[in-house]
Amino acid sequence: MTGPESTGIPEVDALIAAHDAERDRLNRMIAVRGAESAAATARVRGLAEQQLAARRRWSAAKGLLSKARRDGSAAKIATARERCDQAYAEFERLSGAAIAETVRIHGARLDELGATMAQMRRTWDAGSAVTGALKQPREGTPPAEAGR
Repeated sequence: MTGPESTGIPEVDALIAAHDAERDRLNRMIAVRGAESAAATARVRGLAEQQLAARRRWSAAKGLLSKARRDGSAAKIATARERCDQAYAEFERLSGAAIAETVRIHGARLDELGATMAQMRRTWDAGSAVTGALKQPREGTPPAEAGR
């Protein structure tokens, strides 16, 4: 290693290079996680909106069924009942799919968070190794300077 971070101590310079590599991996993971998080959030929001729209269609169909019952026409009641059943079936199907996908998305995000936290730990450990190596007295260092 050469440059402004070079200590001139090969063992320490190797530790600094290892820390830099771990930090670079962490930074890439954080950048990717940020982009994936935005996409996941938008997808979960879209799923919730689809589910809510289906719930509203079912609610509207129930309202039409109530109105048909008040009118008393058997044909209107049957038609409204069929619409209500179809709207409920659609709501159930969309809800089940939305919940399952949302759970998968959140599970994947938790896995990614775990991997990012593990990389953070490796980065911190590599940084601690540099600090620890710099605190160690070097051969040939006079005792008065060893504690600095």
